[in-house]
Amino acid sequence: MASAAQEIALMKKDIETLSGEVKQINTKIDNLTIKLLDPDDGVVSRVNRNTSFRKTYDTAMPQYSTIISEFRALQRWKSVVTKALWGLYAAITGWIIKVIFW
Repeated sequence: MASAAQEIALMKKDIETLSGEVKQINTKIDNLTIKLLDPDDGVVSRVNRNTSFRKTYDTAMPQYSTIISEFRALQRWKSVVTKALWGLYAAITGWIIKVIFW
């Protein structure tokens, strides 16, 4: 059996070990707090920036959706006109060839 002095020495060593581990945990918690609450790059500031972007996006979205629909309509019109012009070019080329060789 261990004597009282040995038990006290073991408890003192355990307390010192626990104290060191608590200090490590405190520094890790401090680093985590700094990363979370940093006003420039912290998670809270990123969430706030994302929220402000979403609010701006939601207010501007109706305008963007009309612009996008107008753009798609313009693309469809351009596609139809391009096909019609190629048909017209083919017809004119065929007519010129007919006039020259007949």
